[in-house]
Amino acid sequence: MKDGWLYNKNILNTEIILPKIKEQTAVGKLIEKFDYLITLQQRKLEQLKQLKKAILQIIASNRLLLHTKKVDMIKVRVADIYKITRGNVLSRSEISNVRTSKYPYPVYSSQTKNHGLMGYYKNFLFKNAITWTTDGANAGTVKYRKGRFYSTNVNGVLLSSEGLANQLTAELLNLVAFKYVSHVGNPKLMNNTMGEIIFNIPKSVETQQYFSGCIESVIDLIGKQEKATDKLNKLKKYLLQKLFI
Repeated sequence: MKDGWLYNKNILNTEIILPKIKEQTAVGKLIEKFDYLITLQQRKLEQLKQLKKAILQIIASNRLLLHTKKVDMIKVRVADIYKITRGNVLSRSEISNVRTSKYPYPVYSSQTKNHGLMGYYKNFLFKNAITWTTDGANAGTVKYRKGRFYSTNVNGVLLSSEGLANQLTAELLNLVAFKYVSHVGNPKLMNNTMGEIIFNIPKSVETQQYFSGCIESVIDLIGKQEKATDKLNKLKKYLLQKLFI
């Protein structure tokens, strides 16, 4: 190597370790099988994501039937059906990476990794609520948080004592919230703007709960499929490392 250039003589003098032709063929076939399995898993994952998307689009467009009857949909304004608030500042040093009896409550932030889960904390702020990212690259991302949880200050929070904060309403709001994000400087979707968003939801809370269960089942399948795909990719990487040591 000279002045950042790799000359032919350097390449010719470089030693590499290769298995015998028979072994190369066997390894090649093994890798091909892994690639095939990974492709199948990725295809199944994409199909599940498309299924979820199709269900939500049908519901949002008021074309949904339940027991052969058309579901009654209503237009609602966020501020009219939810109490709008925000999470609190929490130092990373106060959060546990694993759930324990002392730190049982999930902490959610604006990150996309692991669906926003930062870790666990000893106290909770909310229960069965909707969060959205108020600013940054993920501004406008809406999530339903089931059970008791803590939310950091980069999340806005929607609360409902009437059960209107559920998986379905969160997903339907997520379909439109990104349109209201301000991209002047740092992307933002502040409380006052969120409050003015109008979107469609089923009129009956019972119907909302029913389809929330359906969506949660699909999301659970997506999560399992993501883990299966990731596991295969890691196993392929591990085998390649071990085969060529």
